[in-house]
Amino acid sequence: MLIHIPDSDIINTKLSLISDNKVPSSFVTNSGQAYEWIWLPSSDVKQLLIMRNAEHVLSNMRNTSPITKETHLDFLQKYDSLQRVDFILQNKESGLYVGGMNISLTSYGFEVGKYIGNADYLGRGLAYPMSMSFIRFVKENISEIIKIRAVTKLDNYKNINLNFKLEFKIIQLVEENYWLMEIK
Repeated sequence: MLIHIPDSDIINTKLSLISDNKVPSSFVTNSGQAYEWIWLPSSDVKQLLIMRNAEHVLSNMRNTSPITKETHLDFLQKYDSLQRVDFILQNKESGLYVGGMNISLTSYGFEVGKYIGNADYLGRGLAYPMSMSFIRFVKENISEIIKIRAVTKLDNYKNINLNFKLEFKIIQLVEENYWLMEIK
């Protein structure tokens, strides 16, 4: 069952944020590592695609096909007209990409997506501060988004538990094997 979504348009807000290069807040983890955000269109395509097409990332996506360079470049050509906001998290010291977060208008509403694609950063306690930084940014800067939703595989227990920690609540089962979750 699809949820009725009121019409929202975040494109003008997104373009203003891009123009001002406004990004989520940087943060430092308990281990003392500093992380910062960059807009996805400013990212290095090669480093991004290696991370985004990692097997552990694809296995938890609804679309499990790797993204080609051509597909990504086509996506970037129309990015300014899309109802979505995308950032890449990078290690501030090394510049290495860690993961990505986005929010996009889908048939379920404004749906958040998140992943840590660089396997060297898995298990370092980054998912929570990364998600909090991004969600806080959305709430403070994109007033058109009232509810943030997530669609998570039933057996992706780490992400489900992270979503609970972020105060998401389960709304309903969708697409046979995914939970629709929501925060306000």
